[in-house]
Amino acid sequence: MSWELAEKLKARFPEVEVFPRPEEPSHAQPEQQKPREAAPGAPAAPAPRRPAHEAPPSYLVPGAVVPLDKLLEIARVVATDAEFELAYLSFVTAVDRLDAGEFEIVYHCYSHPSLEELMLKVRVPRDKPTVPSVTAIWDGANWHEREAYDLFGIIFEGHPNLRRIMMTDDWIGHPLRKDYVYQDPAWLVELAKRRKDEIEGLGLGDRA
Repeated sequence: MSWELAEKLKARFPEVEVFPRPEEPSHAQPEQQKPREAAPGAPAAPAPRRPAHEAPPSYLVPGAVVPLDKLLEIARVVATDAEFELAYLSFVTAVDRLDAGEFEIVYHCYSHPSLEELMLKVRVPRDKPTVPSVTAIWDGANWHEREAYDLFGIIFEGHPNLRRIMMTDDWIGHPLRKDYVYQDPAWLVELAKRRKDEIEGLGLGDRA
């Protein structure tokens, strides 16, 4: 997988933040000593842990974090410009970064001619999770944006039909938010009450 597209995007839009690449393996590191075999009947040695100071893994897919106010411009360039040709948007989703107080909106773009892929991310505050819809650029974003709206509560401004796609229209809250607390919708509360009344009317309720 080539990181050339990410570098081209950075050259065209210097304000983007390119994902860190996977680190190259170091050939200067000494060979790790093999653990000694345990004596018969002895408990197995615990698996080695990654040191606390070790950096987290880098991104395996090329991409960049783009400014919110540049999203549509950058999306149009990568979708239509001959330098990129990322005309296929395979999915749109979100990541709830609760500790940071923000959502990351994720766009996975793909080029059929070059077989290259590029991921774009936009960060928005959790208390105002609003981002422009890219449906005018990629038709396939329609249902993906509806899913992100339904499950995360992301508002995609300019979407032609932004409504729930998985949960019922009167569902309370957005289930994939990390602080989501389930609440019975009004229809379910009423249905449970009716079923309880019906059972009591048949004499099938609690008995002494």
